[in-house]
Amino acid sequence: MNPKENGKRLRELRLARGISAAALADEIGVTESAVFFYEAGERTPRDDKKVAIAKFFGVPVADIFFADDTTNSC
Repeated sequence: MNPKENGKRLRELRLARGISAAALADEIGVTESAVFFYEAGERTPRDDKKVAIAKFFGVPVADIFFADDTTNSC
């Protein structure tokens, strides 16, 4: 699990859906700055927030937070 890659996936998903960081934050019960920290890979959401994010976007948790990181493969 790579926090930077997870954050990148989260940001790309949010932007692709046209959702503001503030709207996502309101939906999952965190601050807008928390969303920016998640997207920057500086913080990892708690498990309940991972579930809330995935549910909001209608995707499996693994697609955002546990997808294979191909940048570190041998």
